[in-house]
Amino acid sequence: MSSSTTSKTLSVIKRESFFDDSFFTDSWDDFDKAVQSILDKFDNTGLKVDVGTRSKCRDVYSKIRSSKIDEDLYASQALQITEKDGKFQAVMDVKDFSPNDLQVRVVDDRVVVEGKYVKKSEDGSSMSSKSFYKEFTMPHSANIDEVATALSRDGVLTIKAPKREGDAAKPAGALTSSVQQSSSSSVQQSSSSSVQQSSSVTSSSVKKVSMSSSSTFSSTSSSNFSSNMDSLDDMAKDMKDRLVFSHENVNLKLKGGQ
Repeated sequence: MSSSTTSKTLSVIKRESFFDDSFFTDSWDDFDKAVQSILDKFDNTGLKVDVGTRSKCRDVYSKIRSSKIDEDLYASQALQITEKDGKFQAVMDVKDFSPNDLQVRVVDDRVVVEGKYVKKSEDGSSMSSKSFYKEFTMPHSANIDEVATALSRDGVLTIKAPKREGDAAKPAGALTSSVQQSSSSSVQQSSSSSVQQSSSVTSSSVKKVSMSSSSTFSSTSSSNFSSNMDSLDDMAKDMKDRLVFSHENVNLKLKGGQ
């Protein structure tokens, strides 16, 4: 007996700028953390995101994103996933992807985000197109039927799923969501000579990306300090194991024009 797959396309609500629209208030802190993670990875000036430095940090982040996106769609993308009291929330920067091609779907117990990134050369002789794909597996306690998504004017996408009624909340830090992402790219270039070349690159490697979370541990004596640190290490490892990014089937094609 074959299992059927249910799929539903979600309506993406268009909103005002992310930090000017109170609709996104409960996502501001998550996006600040997402931007901070990119600054920590690529910026060596020690910038820290807070309310006072938010504008400057976003400018620096935007420059990093612009310089890195052609190399890798995901490495420089601000993305934060949180799960608290059975509720799921994801916030991500999709500013560089065409809003008309951005699609959010619910497929069984997953949320799939797809889009397209297109870039033309300055002289217009070539154009590159890359597909954007992210797949979020919802925690069992999230209500997949009530997933809601919104897109700010400045390109920040939020996805939220409330807790399903009747489910007990999981302990803080017990993150069950996973993310899979893949990218494909094609390049077409016109020239006076006829050139045809094709190559494919398949990467089977999977890199694990840590997800930030905050938890409080108390110690009443020096004898149990080591035990608490071990628990913290185990939790961090568990969170890293649950967020997996993969890149598969990256194809590059060059074709001669007329």
